[in-house]
Amino acid sequence: MIALIVGYGSAGQRHAKVLKKFKKITKIFILTKLNFKEKVYERIKKLSDIKKINPGIVVICNETNKHYSALRYIDKYLSNKIIFIEKPLFHKSYNFTPKNNKVFVAYNLRFHPILRYLKNISFKKTFYVEAESSSYLPDWRKKINYNKSYSAFKSKGGGTLLDLSHEIDYCRWLFGPIKKKLILSKKISNLKINSDDYSLILGKFNKAIVHIKLSYFNKLSQRKLIICSKNFQIYADLLASTIKICKKNFVKFIQLEKYSQFKTTLDMYNHALNKSNYTDICTYSEGIKILNFIKK
Repeated sequence: MIALIVGYGSAGQRHAKVLKKFKKITKIFILTKLNFKEKVYERIKKLSDIKKINPGIVVICNETNKHYSALRYIDKYLSNKIIFIEKPLFHKSYNFTPKNNKVFVAYNLRFHPILRYLKNISFKKTFYVEAESSSYLPDWRKKINYNKSYSAFKSKGGGTLLDLSHEIDYCRWLFGPIKKKLILSKKISNLKINSDDYSLILGKFNKAIVHIKLSYFNKLSQRKLIICSKNFQIYADLLASTIKICKKNFVKFIQLEKYSQFKTTLDMYNHALNKSNYTDICTYSEGIKILNFIKK
């Protein structure tokens, strides 16, 4: 099977390294204007060349505001292929449904050991959920100034609501549809960007309050999930891969496999390519629902 990576920034490089691990991937093409040193990959300069190479899997990971045009073109000229789009799906909602290919959104955090563990727990009696993703944007990409990355520009799909939408996705995946009550999203720090660097989401699923906090300016990175139920409370640290389950007169501590962005991406592709199991991978329609949740 031939693979095509559209875009070769930090995400594109990660996807290429992961796909190189699969024996069934015989060749990897990169669509980029940039030169790269890796001789194991081949380069194409324009999207129309996809008809010549006929890839079996395509990964769209260029700038977010270019996802839509790339997907539309690929879905028009290829059929019966697997297409992954780096999160978020688009920078805004479009009235478009791909007809010729299987399309997924690369919310690889669904394959985090903690979230896989929690997926098997019932949350029917939950009354409060708190999720947080806080980090420092200037530390994200080592080879590019943060204020020149797409994350810095609202028009390119940057901003915490879209860039850190993993939390929205996995909360929906674990707990079900969330009814939005309030979204506060704005720039409040001194980062040299024009996108929002802070977002606060308040919502509900069933009778539970859901609180999601996202930020670009926290130099002490945090990724945590708190779940309060009538019978137990769960405190999960996604960076340390630890869980504390508190019950009456009892605390259980669990240390899981350390989180790796590479490993979670590898597991996502393993489900799609080797197991042909798409049940836990974010579908195109789920990606659209996340955009609608944010933009409605």
